Amino acid sequence: MTTTANLLGSGTPGLTADAITGFTSLAQTATGAAQNSLALPTDFVVYTTSTAANGPTLPLVTASGDSFVIGNATANSINVWPPTGGAIGSGSANAALAVPAGKTGIFYSLGNLSFIAVVSA
Repeated sequence: MTTTANLLGSGTPGLTADAITGFTSLAQTATGAAQNSLALPTDFVVYTTSTAANGPTLPLVTASGDSFVIGNATANSINVWPPTGGAIGSGSANAALAVPAGKTGIFYSLGNLSFIAVVSA
């Protein structure tokens, strides 16, 4: 897997390099208390402020294999919702998956509104 620095070093323009490796949003606030109330701003997000059980909704339009990394650097568990009608893992449609405080969740799109997730130990 390549890095942004390697792409830039080989002459790839900055935004193109970011599009290949993924855009990052740091020091975000998880304010969404329900599905669809907070959109995921980029494909790599670190939340540093949250009320318990708040969090983002994964994007509606994804391709199979798209991935989203959500770091929870808050003192509270945050919820991550699938898009409306979607599911994460074996969860029910529209059910959130909790990412505990201090943990990271990686969400992979399977296409057709389905995602699988890996939450750090």
